[in-house]
Amino acid sequence: MIKVRRQKVRIGALCIAFLLLPVILFYFSPYLIVAGAFEGVVAGSAISFAVLFVLSFVLRRAFCGWACSTGGLQELERSAVDEPFAHPRANLLKWAIWVPWMSAIVSGAILAGGIHAVDPIYHTPHGLSVSSVLGLCIYLVVVAAFFVPNLFLGRRAMCHCICWMAPFMIAGGKLGELLRLPQLHVSSEPDLCIHCGRCDRDCPMSLPVEALAAEGRLGACPECIQCAACCDACPRDVLKLELGQHR
Repeated sequence: MIKVRRQKVRIGALCIAFLLLPVILFYFSPYLIVAGAFEGVVAGSAISFAVLFVLSFVLRRAFCGWACSTGGLQELERSAVDEPFAHPRANLLKWAIWVPWMSAIVSGAILAGGIHAVDPIYHTPHGLSVSSVLGLCIYLVVVAAFFVPNLFLGRRAMCHCICWMAPFMIAGGKLGELLRLPQLHVSSEPDLCIHCGRCDRDCPMSLPVEALAAEGRLGACPECIQCAACCDACPRDVLKLELGQHR
């Protein structure tokens, strides 16, 4: 019962985050960070990403599993299409996007002569992301980008492929690991596993959970979003979501 309740709370939180997307979209905008950098301004999305980076030292990618608006959209999509994502090489695509994007931010700040101001609502009228026809169009494009490809590539495909927030949290998680900070992670006792396959089937990121656990690589897996779905699906409590140093 506790396991079922935890996943209901998680899905509920993700759904609420998705409903709030018309309000908060621009606070996670990759474009506004670049535009702000070229004007020497720290935009609201830059602040959001910095916070996510710092939190990921300990929480790793828990934001993706519990509070991400587009994650909520993709979880809702699973009720209609629940095919596993089977293109692991596509995980590199988000880095191919992220590196030049970060280069553009740094170049913009240098050309602007450094940072001169902090504006949390930069290009966000009244603090609302969807407050104009243009804002609505951007919202619809983002929703389509995180919804349509999954119909063909599998669940949470866009988390693997194009998410511009994931690299911040992956890098933050690795840094926290190097600093030997306690981290939220899935621990395992593979000797107790009965190989029922439920963890693999329930993982929203389509990870080979059983194999990763057997190899001792589950706790540090960069694509794990600490959602505990595998833990709550396991009938033998082989998997547990814990806060501490992982091996």
